[in-house]
Amino acid sequence: MPSESQLSSEFGVSRITVRRSIHELTLDGLVINRHGIGNIVRDRPRNVEIGMANFTSEVAAGRLRLVRTLLEDSTVAAADQVAGKLGLQPGSLTRHLVRLDLEGGVPLSVDEAFIPLSIARDITPEIGSSPLFMHEWQVASKLHFVHSQFEISVQEPDAFHQRVLQIGADVPVLVSGELVFDINDRPCLWIVSRYRGDRSSLYGTATLVQKETKAGVVGE
Repeated sequence: MPSESQLSSEFGVSRITVRRSIHELTLDGLVINRHGIGNIVRDRPRNVEIGMANFTSEVAAGRLRLVRTLLEDSTVAAADQVAGKLGLQPGSLTRHLVRLDLEGGVPLSVDEAFIPLSIARDITPEIGSSPLFMHEWQVASKLHFVHSQFEISVQEPDAFHQRVLQIGADVPVLVSGELVFDINDRPCLWIVSRYRGDRSSLYGTATLVQKETKAGVVGE
């Protein structure tokens, strides 16, 4: 890329504006800075690491730059698996959200969220399509989420996920299923996220339970 001074002169803006713009492009994964060389446009999007425990804080801090599109917002009868996760009778009505996340202008993941209809009334289209969905829903509904359970697997993409994620049949998807509980230990949300295997990896932190033994305290 041209230097900051060249860009400032060419577009008639201050160097501070240029610097901020380049910073935004860097956060989006479109530009990288090489010491002694300058700013370089990336040939391809960078891989993204998603922290299971701090996804919302990463987005809020701007370290994970997501653009979320709400592809579907409907009411559906819970299939057996979804009903089992949420503690509902099969066929019970749930709010069903399908969202596509782009990072750096390139598809990163698509998710399906299932919410019992009884607690889904405060989810507006704006909240449903927000990268800060979990936070904004709790604020609007006064719910208080305290813990979640995860399931991680790898799958071959079907035709739908190949299309929306813009991948071939040979690119696996990393599947994360998360069941979220409120302060009363009630399951409130079952969300299945599918990430492009060529662009992302998941990481998390587990706290070991401390147990007193004859040899002292150990973590299990």
